[in-house]
Amino acid sequence: MGIDDVIERMTVLADELRRDGDTRLAFHATYLRTTQAVAAALRAGAFEDTDWVDRWDVAFARLYLDALDASRRGDPVPEPWAVAFSAAAAQPDLPAVRHVLLGMNAHINYDLPQALLAVISDAEFEDPAVRARREADHRRIDEVLAVRVGAEDAELQHLEPAPTWRDRALQPANRAATRRFLRESRAKVWANALELSQARKAGQETYDARLAQLEKLCGARVADLVRPGPVLLRLAAGGFGVRLTGDRPRAAYGDGRGGAGGGLRSFDPVKVGSLEAELWVTYYRRQWARFLVASLRVVHGTFGMDWVRSCHGAWLEVDWWAAHREHARAPGSDDGPLVTALARLYAYLYNTDEAAVRPAAQHRARAMDISDRWVHGGREPGSPLIAEERDELIRSYAALLAALHRLAALGHRLR
Repeated sequence: MGIDDVIERMTVLADELRRDGDTRLAFHATYLRTTQAVAAALRAGAFEDTDWVDRWDVAFARLYLDALDASRRGDPVPEPWAVAFSAAAAQPDLPAVRHVLLGMNAHINYDLPQALLAVISDAEFEDPAVRARREADHRRIDEVLAVRVGAEDAELQHLEPAPTWRDRALQPANRAATRRFLRESRAKVWANALELSQARKAGQETYDARLAQLEKLCGARVADLVRPGPVLLRLAAGGFGVRLTGDRPRAAYGDGRGGAGGGLRSFDPVKVGSLEAELWVTYYRRQWARFLVASLRVVHGTFGMDWVRSCHGAWLEVDWWAAHREHARAPGSDDGPLVTALARLYAYLYNTDEAAVRPAAQHRARAMDISDRWVHGGREPGSPLIAEERDELIRSYAALLAALHRLAALGHRLR
């Protein structure tokens, strides 16, 4: 079987998924188009070893296709695919881009290291010259996929409601960040393949244990993307890929869920609280240029993200806040759900438990209440409520910073 046979098989399956109204079609169609792009690159001589890339792409595709076939028969599938396929069945109203992200995450993070091992022997991994050629072709796949980002974005837009002006404004940043996610995940895939190669040399039992660990890590990452809320913010904070290092994913920024890196645990509460107050004021006064700048500065300064990821995080943080705020502003409503949602966001971003960051969430919820009063009172730029709101936000970030420092101190004592 070669890549053209894979494309033929995927085309038949696409017709069947479309006929059945199966929401897995969103990922499947995207994968089919990218496979066709890889086949075109193969014919154009874009790779150092065309035969090897052909065998590799077939091995890679088979892992997904076999999982899809097993799922359609009702047979068990690996955990990352079980989570992605279950979401497609249980949450068909999820945006198409979410289904694509779930499938990409399962396939790249879990299947791709195994596909590399299927076509690279342990001896080849240890041969510097061979490994360099394989790694070079591995990187060239990024170039093929990067070219497809804009076209795939356009394809997915046909499946979604009409984009808002905000969607259009951030479209270039979204595409740039997607390319970055792909590069980041493939670097981790290569590292994981090396880890699995070492385990394979140690024996079947060791390899099985390491593969099971990778399955758990990937399953947890896909499950996290299924949760309601700002999925791209979670990707921006924790990265797309996973790493097989030690007994658990590394907590440093970009290697796991985020949280232990210095940038995430070091910020100025007064500066960030004041910036967020400005963000809220400019949002309600529809001062969009100032609003976008403030939102970028908040996410960049608080979460320690680079500027590309800050573009995602900034907008999605505001969308998340606005969505929860609608519940909080209902007359007589309890702010408990809002506080819990905020605590969950902080707990995720900083890799800690919700109880530790709940005081910070409570102050932020109070700031939202003050903001509501300011909005209902006419949105006056000189209102004293703006200062009250800013003070609560500063208290929120101070409480958050204190919680993170306590957690860091506890970690040092445990070590």
